[in-house]
Amino acid sequence: MRTSYLFDHPTSCRECGKAAAKHTDTYRMVANEPYSGNMVVVKKKTYVSFGKDCMTLTLWDGETYILKYGYFCSLNCTSAYANRMVRTFES
Repeated sequence: MRTSYLFDHPTSCRECGKAAAKHTDTYRMVANEPYSGNMVVVKKKTYVSFGKDCMTLTLWDGETYILKYGYFCSLNCTSAYANRMVRTFES
């Protein structure tokens, strides 16, 4: 089971130190309509679909970050951290 955690500040994985990713949403729209919202445009891609110019926008609210496995970036990091804690408590 994957449990994502959202943070309102930049954070990093407790095991490897990898920075948390920005929590983004992707939207598709007609290319000639400019984006006029209050979110930060992280990525903009234009393409042609069925003869129409379209674009995909990846938007970020400017403050939310995500780690996919609680306080860790991957299952490998969670396992490594847990194993290290067990070794610490058994000593």
